[in-house]
Amino acid sequence: MTTTKPEITVLHPLFDQQEAKLTGEGLGRMTMSPSVRVMLLLLRLYLISMCALLAYHMLDLWGVFVHSK
Repeated sequence: MTTTKPEITVLHPLFDQQEAKLTGEGLGRMTMSPSVRVMLLLLRLYLISMCALLAYHMLDLWGVFVHSK
């Protein structure tokens, strides 16, 4: 009885066949549940508030705001 090892071929993704890319033409709007809409709104508000805090911190470091004591 002879045993043979299976031949394994490794193909780099750059040399593989090109796959057809999907396009978003004609898909329309995505339907979302109310909970998804609320979570996306909260994420948007969070990101806006973090950007506002960063801007305030940077302006404070540059001395734009004058703190009276």
